[in-house]
Amino acid sequence: MRVRRIRKRDGAVAPFDPAKITAAVAAAQVAVGDEDPGFAGEVAELVEYALGRRHALSGDAVAGEAVPDVEEIQDLVEQALIELGRGPVAKSYILYRDRRARVRSSRASGEVPSAEESSDAVRGLEVRDAQGRFPWSKARIVAALVNEARLSRERAAEVAGRVEARILRSGLRRLGTGLVRELVDNELVAMGLESALARHKPVALPRHDLRELLEAPVSARESGRPPRTPAGERLGEHSVEGAVAGEILRRYTLEDVLDEVGAEAHLGGDLHLADLERPHLHLVQTVPAELIAGSGRGAGAAFELLDELAPLSGSVSRGIVLEGAGPLLQPLVRGRRERERAGEELSPLATWLCALRALGHARALHLDLSLIGARSPGLIARVVEALAELERGLPPGPSPRLFLERDELHALLAHDEGVRPLLESLLAAGLVLPTWAGAGERISGPGCRRRVRERGALACGGAVALNLPRLARAAGPWREDAMLESLAATVERAVDALARLAGFQREQCHARSGGARGRLSYALAPVGLLEALRLLGDGEPQPDQGARVLGLCAEAARRFGATRGLAVVLSPFFGARAGARFARLDAQRPRLVQSTLFGEAGGAAERAGPYSHGFDLAQPAHLQAAGRPGEAEAEICSTVAAGVWIPSRAPTASTSVTPLLDAWERFDGLREARREAPAERRVADDASLFPPEGGTDAPAPDERRRTQA
Repeated sequence: MRVRRIRKRDGAVAPFDPAKITAAVAAAQVAVGDEDPGFAGEVAELVEYALGRRHALSGDAVAGEAVPDVEEIQDLVEQALIELGRGPVAKSYILYRDRRARVRSSRASGEVPSAEESSDAVRGLEVRDAQGRFPWSKARIVAALVNEARLSRERAAEVAGRVEARILRSGLRRLGTGLVRELVDNELVAMGLESALARHKPVALPRHDLRELLEAPVSARESGRPPRTPAGERLGEHSVEGAVAGEILRRYTLEDVLDEVGAEAHLGGDLHLADLERPHLHLVQTVPAELIAGSGRGAGAAFELLDELAPLSGSVSRGIVLEGAGPLLQPLVRGRRERERAGEELSPLATWLCALRALGHARALHLDLSLIGARSPGLIARVVEALAELERGLPPGPSPRLFLERDELHALLAHDEGVRPLLESLLAAGLVLPTWAGAGERISGPGCRRRVRERGALACGGAVALNLPRLARAAGPWREDAMLESLAATVERAVDALARLAGFQREQCHARSGGARGRLSYALAPVGLLEALRLLGDGEPQPDQGARVLGLCAEAARRFGATRGLAVVLSPFFGARAGARFARLDAQRPRLVQSTLFGEAGGAAERAGPYSHGFDLAQPAHLQAAGRPGEAEAEICSTVAAGVWIPSRAPTASTSVTPLLDAWERFDGLREARREAPAERRVADDASLFPPEGGTDAPAPDERRRTQA
């Protein structure tokens, strides 16, 4: 028997619409995180069949047509969910149904007991919270609504009265604060006070999500050691408590810190704001060793420095970079023969690095070194040897990394060619990171650039990753101009998100413990550059297009940041997690590949796996085969004033692999040659939407101001 009409609660007859059942079940699935898109439709079909069969057997149909009522339909939905083994979905549906019933009841009655009746009825009514029990007090609700929801006292008293009336009608004598808050939120909805509801509702974590967080970290804890992560990325969580707190903070950031545009861009995968789980913390801090050095002398001064690093870890979520530690490390340098006579397996310098590694392990942070100084090539060589000792003698883990300026690296190779094999292995392990910068500044750490004669601490407060493949896919092959236009708009949205994050961090500066005050900057991380260039080139990445993309990102970030009082720099860090997330989200979107028109080229532009991050570009096979390593990367980075060279790990078609150190030297020479080329030969400005003022590297006036972290 077909069901074409239903009887509503007021007795009216309306058409039967199975889509409403589908929507209600789908909403319950979303509430508990049940990802089964076809399940809601199956429930609707099952309920429709059950209704027809029930009324056919009971013989109560009118003119061969069953006319069930709404309550009967909802009962069958609950029964179907339970019998199909979807208990959490059934619970969510039942709670939603109950809330709607209470809202209808409050709208129908709208009655509030008199003061005398309420006084007599609330005697013996108790409210329970984590601290114990206390008598019911309507004044508590009024005070909370005035302070939290910013309602007027009269409006708050009206809401509190309606809540009290509902509790008295329910017959409850003991209730928890969570239930009271739910009742208050229902009244705010019934009275149309949505803005007050947004300010009052809790940042909640459903039990289903909590159970998943309790189970997820088990495999990570079994290893007993945080994994090695890409440069600039956060190490794994060490505790369930940290994961739960991070999830609550992530939801708070999306709802209260970011605006609606920024939150939607993050959730949709256009942008990725790094470390939403710790919005109050800076990502990275770089600290000159002389600022935190103690009064110790000799070899003990370096170990005393570790005690000073520990308090700083409460202000960052990813890492601390110790700058200029050469004078403190010099007393730890001892020759190989001295160690052999003393019977030591590790040199004193390697022992100190091992202690630094253990501190980073305990804090789940990267603790790195930078700016030792080109005038100390011998000391740099000893640090490289000590890092190699750690790699040989300890299991893989979060070892300290060494940021080397190009001048430091050149001085090291000129001083001791024997370190080349060690450098080669450390480059492959990601423990030595060569850097370059323009005149008047140096790379001191991820997202941090130090100016000449600047002595204070620096911090990278936050970073936003850009989904470049999505922009290229929307523009289409050979539509570079369209992609650059949409890229400029995306960069502006990213800078707006960073501005809101910066404002929140200024307000919550007390939540960071032990941080050193200093200049603050923010980072923009391109993700999927290789994939985007393949899409633009219909399968073949063009380095000159990559140079224009990065040049536009850097210039737009600088200009949009300057108008908002922020220093925003382009950084190759903070993109690994975003690359995996972007690829997963984009794989779920419909795609159109024109393989019929372009053969295999269209399909070659789309590759499975996480997107590349940073300035990485897989070396084209014809350049590798011709013995020209680093040429593509050099052309791409010719528009990037400062950066870090991270070796590409993408496979090539060549049978021989160029040593990484040789690739770096060729990359550095070619990049410098392109940077020094006449202005008319540069590719940076060919398609720029922002005409340069004094060159692409000219600092903005607002960047000259020191922003205190």
